[in-house]
Amino acid sequence: MSVMLICTLGNRDLQLSGKRIEPAREKGTEICEQFDSYHSKLSYPLIQPMFDYIFQDERHEKIDRVVLVATDQPETTDAEYRSKDTIEFARILQRMIQKKYGKKVGSVRFLKIIEGPVHMDQMHDFFGKSLRDNKAFRSDKNFSTEELEVCYLEQTGGIPAANMALLYQCIRHFGEKCHPVYISERYQLMPLNFTSKLLLDERKSILLNLVRSYNYAAMSEHLNEGSKGEALILRLSQYAQHRLYFDTLTAQMIARQGMKHAASWQDRKLFGKLGKYLSQLDEGDFERLILELFHNMKIKYKRQEFVDFLGRLYRFKEAVPRYLIEKEFSISTDMNPGTRKQHEVDALLEKNPELRAFVASQKLGNGANIDPFINGIPRFLAMLDFVIKKRGKENLERVSDFFHKTGKLMDIRNKSIIGHGFQGVSEEIIRNNYDGNILEDLSAATAAIFGSTELSFEDDPFEQMNQVLTQQIQRL
Repeated sequence: MSVMLICTLGNRDLQLSGKRIEPAREKGTEICEQFDSYHSKLSYPLIQPMFDYIFQDERHEKIDRVVLVATDQPETTDAEYRSKDTIEFARILQRMIQKKYGKKVGSVRFLKIIEGPVHMDQMHDFFGKSLRDNKAFRSDKNFSTEELEVCYLEQTGGIPAANMALLYQCIRHFGEKCHPVYISERYQLMPLNFTSKLLLDERKSILLNLVRSYNYAAMSEHLNEGSKGEALILRLSQYAQHRLYFDTLTAQMIARQGMKHAASWQDRKLFGKLGKYLSQLDEGDFERLILELFHNMKIKYKRQEFVDFLGRLYRFKEAVPRYLIEKEFSISTDMNPGTRKQHEVDALLEKNPELRAFVASQKLGNGANIDPFINGIPRFLAMLDFVIKKRGKENLERVSDFFHKTGKLMDIRNKSIIGHGFQGVSEEIIRNNYDGNILEDLSAATAAIFGSTELSFEDDPFEQMNQVLTQQIQRL
């Protein structure tokens, strides 16, 4: 009967002098090339207890197959993520295991994850196919999956989505022969004898990670409305998902369903509050709309959806100056659909020569003067600067400063797929074309719009929803 050990590798699985090895790919390559000089300082504290545990079992004198699951993403992957790949750790561990255990370990093979390891659907398919077809699991003269007695699965390291998918597929593929094992922070080994409990714990971990990354769509796919305790989580995640899409009609429908089927008065109150807020948005409460856009922008940036972030930044740059000008001068900035003119703005400029002269003295990005009677963002920013400098509204300087610093980003937006081209957008590109921390400046500008120095937790509906989601998931 054969014994197999599968280990998923994360950045904690191989240590040098008791410390993490970073960046994993680059430093791992160096260690691999100079293995003999590094060997005595290397350790694998999360995996070592597995060998001790297996060999202490009198039934097991040999591990017929060790499979090390490591990430090895293609060169086209963002360098920040590719540098964390663990494939070099696998090569180093293979040599260490063979050197220490010799014939007690039949063979050490690799399973390389070359796709996005954070996408659970992809990982589910990947591991399902790998367990059937990959050479890491293929039988040979010294190992047979048909005669497998036990498959130990150590997943303390690695990426949660990949771990979860592998666990599901191993249980599906090996059934009761699959023995998941957990290594504690103190490197104590704990057999997990109840697969259902393990699945629940891993599932909760995945759900909590999805909450933290605002990935409400993925959460919805992993929840069952008919399961006890999951109906509220499902509806709230669906509500947040559609609110993030600015699909307020669907979000309101979900809120109404939440009120109808709520299990408690507190839940009904929660969905009632969420539905009422969206009604105010649909009624055109411009302050709430701007605040909603701000929170949406933050999430897009945190999720590294930078093209969408720039699209929203463009809308923010359009909407905020118009809102402030309307508030300051008590006019409408709406455009007449027939004439394509903002007549009340034009009339204000005609009647106010000081304002008109100030706007005309301001410059466009190409160095030309602004035409006070041409629609667009530049003249509204110029009017906002007039309000700040000539009408004593210095509290809005942070707003104006922020918008003026985003000029290069608007050029990038225009050349991207949401503008007029195909130019890519990354965090590095944004940082290189913006002087400062854009999220901090965005938050400061938004606070200034509403006459505050900063925004509190209570101002962020998505963080409040995440707090409720976290509490409910932890209770599962």
